[in-house]
Amino acid sequence: MGPKGPCVPMKTVEAIVSGLHQPVLVIDGDLRAVMANPAFYQTLGLAPADLKEGFVPKFVSGESCQPGLRVILESVIDNDGDVQGAEIVCTLPTGKRVILLVNARRIRVETSPHEMILVEPRDITREKKAERRIQALNKVLRKHAAELEIANKELESFSHFVSHDLRVPLRFINRVAHLLLQDHGVEPPDGTVQQVNLILESTNEMAKLIEDLLAFSRVSREPMRKRRVDMRKLAQEVLGELQHEEEGRDIEIDVQDLAPCQGDRALLKEVLLNLLENALKFTRPRKTAQIRVGCTETEGQTVYFVQDNGVGFAMAASEALFVAFHRVHKSSDFEGTGIGLALARRIIDRHGGRIWAEGEVNKGANFRFTLAGQAAGEDGAAAKASRT
Repeated sequence: MGPKGPCVPMKTVEAIVSGLHQPVLVIDGDLRAVMANPAFYQTLGLAPADLKEGFVPKFVSGESCQPGLRVILESVIDNDGDVQGAEIVCTLPTGKRVILLVNARRIRVETSPHEMILVEPRDITREKKAERRIQALNKVLRKHAAELEIANKELESFSHFVSHDLRVPLRFINRVAHLLLQDHGVEPPDGTVQQVNLILESTNEMAKLIEDLLAFSRVSREPMRKRRVDMRKLAQEVLGELQHEEEGRDIEIDVQDLAPCQGDRALLKEVLLNLLENALKFTRPRKTAQIRVGCTETEGQTVYFVQDNGVGFAMAASEALFVAFHRVHKSSDFEGTGIGLALARRIIDRHGGRIWAEGEVNKGANFRFTLAGQAAGEDGAAAKASRT
C-alpha cells in the first residue's frame, strides 16, 4: 500500500482504539493482527491471547467467515479505497454463528513504513433476526390483505344481491298483499284482513332490515370525507327529519352548546340519527319525554352525548347494546332491527373515537362518544338552543 494521509503515533492509535465502544481490530499490510480493543474481544467471545494465535488469524484469513474476510481486506489494499457495510457470517469458537457488518479503512502509523487497516466488525445478528421476523410478518399481512380483498369483493356481491335480488320478491309480496285488501265486492273471510296486515308488517320489517344491512356494510367500504362539521346544526337537522316521531307526544328536547368537529358529515349524521331515534323510541312510555343533546370536556377531550329519561337498561348489558342484531329490549315492546347502535359504533371507530352507554333501568340512558383529534375547546361552541 502506498502512503496515504497523515501519520498517527502508535500510542495515539492504541489510546483511540481502546476507548472506542464498537469492536475494532487493527491489522498490518500483511493482514497480521496488531491490536484489538476490549469491545472486539467481548463481541467475539475471545481473549487477548487469541490475537496472535487461535481464532483471530482464522478470522482475518476468512477460514471462519463466509464470505471470507480476507477477500474484503484485500480489496482495501488492491483498490486503494475503503469498505463500508460488508456483511459476513462468522462461526465463533463456541460454535455460535453471528452476522457481522464490517467497515474497513486505511490508517498510517508513524512506527510502520506501511499503512495499516482499521477493521470495525459490528454484530448485527439480532437486527437480522428482527428483519427476518418483520419480513415474515409482512408476508402474513400481505396474505391477510389479499384475503380481506376477497372478502370485500364477496361483501360487495352480497350487498348487490341483498339490494336487488331480495327486494324484488319483497315488493311482489307487498303488492299482492295490498291487492288482497282492495275491495272487489267480495267480503273477505274472517281474519283474512288481519293476516294480510301481518304479511305487510313483516315485509316492511324485512325491507327495513335490508336497508340497515346495506348501511352497515357500506359504512366500512365508503371513503371518509372529513371536514369541519357544525354538530349543533347537524343535530337540529336530524331532529327536523324526526318530527313525525313527535306527533301527539309531549317531548322536551334541549340542544345545548355543541363544539364543532372534524369528520365525515354524512356518517356523523347517521350516528346522531340513530342515537336520537333511540331516545325518541325509548321515551314513549314517559308522560313527558326529556332529551338532552350536548357536550362536555373530559381529560382535555370533547365528549358528545345524547341523554334521555326513557326506560333505560341494566349496565351489565351496556356493551351488548352495540352488538349487531342483539336486542336488549323485547321486540314486542320496541320495534327495531338491532343494527343502529352497531352502525354508530362502526362509524365512531372509523373516526378513531369511542362510543359507550350509561344507564339504569327505568331511569334513562346516556350515550356518549368522542372523535379522534377533537381536543376540548377547539373552535367556539354555538349558541345554546332548546326545542319543546
